Parts: sequence; C-alpha cells; structure tokens
Amino acid sequence: MSMDKENISDFSGKCISMRLTDLECSHDLHNPRFEYQGGKLFIVGEISVGCSESGWNAGHIGAAEWAQVRSYMLFDGFKAYTKAIKVSESYYENSEEKNS
Repeated sequence: MSMDKENISDFSGKCISMRLTDLECSHDLHNPRFEYQGGKLFIVGEISVGCSESGWNAGHIGAAEWAQVRSYMLFDGFKAYTKAIKVSESYYENSEEKNS
C-alpha cells in the first residue's frame, strides 16, 4: 500500500493493535505516528505496559513497516485499549474454566 504524505492518517493519542503479515501475534503501539525511514513508511509509537506478557519492551519505541500490516484495530486511547484487553482476558479465562 503506497501512501503519499498528504494521505497519512493522524493517529495521535490513539492506541493501535496490528497484525503483521506472516505473524499471529499482535503488535500494539500507543500514540502512533507515521515516519518514512529508508524510503519506506513505518508506523512508530510507544510500546505500552501490558503489550507483552513479560513487559520487557514496555516504555520503548517500536515500529512496523506499514506495508507489512495486514489488519489493525484503532482505540481512542490507552484507557480504551486496556479496557478491550481486560474483556479479551476475561473471555479466555472463562473459556478455559468451562473446558476444564
């Protein structure tokens, strides 16, 4: 997907959860922005607490090449993102309890 600088969306203050081509895990960024690096478009933002089980990458800057993003969900902010994560975790916890 090619994007010129006039058509780049402004995701300031939002949280984005992305699935990349050939990967099943999601990549989540807070306050994402688009940057051109090496002639390619990247989405860059802060990795929030709770984005990985161990938290090893929380607070660091992460990036993904936009051409590798196969789908994404955009949340209004960190609060909406964490609410969705809690709903997801609760669903899977209840599923595991029913299957045991």
